[in-house]
Amino acid sequence: SESLSNSVSMSESLSNSVSMSESLSNSVSMSESLSNSVSMSESLSNSVSMSESLSNSVSMSESLSNSVSMSESLSNSVSMSES
Repeated sequence: SESLSNSVSMSESLSNSVSMSESLSNSVSMSESLSNSVSMSESLSNSVSMSESLSNSVSMSESLSNSVSMSESLSNSVSMSES
């Protein structure tokens, strides 16, 4: 994939999320990206995540990026991961 992207995103989110995922993946990815991004985010989040992953991955990436990020976060997180 090749992508040229300019993105401006402003988001405010109040979220409670529970996610459980199991993945078996073989992935080969080649990506070139030129990106300018400005992101402002405020988030109040409670999250519980459990993930198990078996992965074989080959990745080649070239990236030129200019990024400005402002974030305020109040977060309670419990994470269990086996990889």
